[in-house]
Amino acid sequence: MREKASELEPFALERYFARHEFTAPFLLSPSDTEPLAMVDLLALADDDARSRWERMVLGYTESRGLPALRTAIASFVSEAFGVSRCVIGPEDVLVFSCAEEAIYCIVRAMVRPGDEVACTWPAYQSLFEVARAIGATVRPIPLVMVRGCWDLDPEAIQEAITGRTRLVVTNVPHNPTGMVPSPGSWSLLLDRLAETGSWHLADEVYRPLAHPGVTLPPSPVLDQPRTISLGSVSKAFGLAGVRIGWAACKDPEILGRLEQYKDYTTICASAPSEILALAALRAWRVIVAGQQAIIDANAPALESLAASFPDLVDVPMPSGGSTAFPLWRGPGDAEAMADRAVNEAGVMVLPGSVFDPRLVGSKDLHLERRFRIGLGRRDFPQVAARLGAHLSRTYQTRQG
Repeated sequence: MREKASELEPFALERYFARHEFTAPFLLSPSDTEPLAMVDLLALADDDARSRWERMVLGYTESRGLPALRTAIASFVSEAFGVSRCVIGPEDVLVFSCAEEAIYCIVRAMVRPGDEVACTWPAYQSLFEVARAIGATVRPIPLVMVRGCWDLDPEAIQEAITGRTRLVVTNVPHNPTGMVPSPGSWSLLLDRLAETGSWHLADEVYRPLAHPGVTLPPSPVLDQPRTISLGSVSKAFGLAGVRIGWAACKDPEILGRLEQYKDYTTICASAPSEILALAALRAWRVIVAGQQAIIDANAPALESLAASFPDLVDVPMPSGGSTAFPLWRGPGDAEAMADRAVNEAGVMVLPGSVFDPRLVGSKDLHLERRFRIGLGRRDFPQVAARLGAHLSRTYQTRQG
């Protein structure tokens, strides 16, 4: 069904976080990793970044981003996303004040009323809501379970991406499921993009986080034309407060259009944030390794939670990123469970319904019975145990 241009719907996920993130004493659903302290980040800064920090002047910055930062982003995208040499240059990078700003500008620049946009599903709401509000038709690509793991649905790829598709939006590693696509399904999607000539918005804010034994596919921006890669220091770096994201694209005309849209949002990024992001990107291997170690160490606690409550919770283990998307098997839906958890135990989990508030593409995903868990924080085992105690006290006792 073709949509008419309309107002943006309320951002269900962000409204839920606004209610609980800073009041609930125990968070079990953040999608970012352990936040770094300023002192720890500056300790990792090289001499040049530290000198820039000490000499910084708090004036306007370049609209495209600090040149040194764009060079660091280009190196990170090339090295962390699949190759050992730089195939992305600083001229291919545009810095934004967070990935959310980049999403808005990219979709506004690329999509027109009447266009079709395909999107992996479930999805962070802005990845599809901005296009819907413009007047585009959104066609979900729902994930499926294959041998106990999330994957892209080959049939959905074929149905959703057609000759009329203007933009295909993917998110790898995927939020909220932790999905990393199989080589076969990913190749099929890239082939379909090439056949239709559609543009590809590759949301890669969770790269390069991958669980042991899992290999991420190379970023499509490295060798696929008509691709825009979205990145950020918020998720894998634990630097959400820095508020720096970027778009990488080899098409200078597209980057120019994005920059023109950015003139109507932030114009330029914060000077302190750019230098902090520069320091982090030059030390990305150390930072990401530390965050990945936290996620890996938390996996047994998630497995223990699932094993302790098989009648209440089914947990497909994630393959990458920092989140998992369990199925609630208990009474009521996941939103009711989440409300009880935060009100009675002070533990915030995120109900899956916020990923599809208008029920556009839930299909067989049963989002109303799913909830997101974040594995990236050091206190995960303690908070998971607190949720477990609440589940035992509230549901198992009553059932017994």
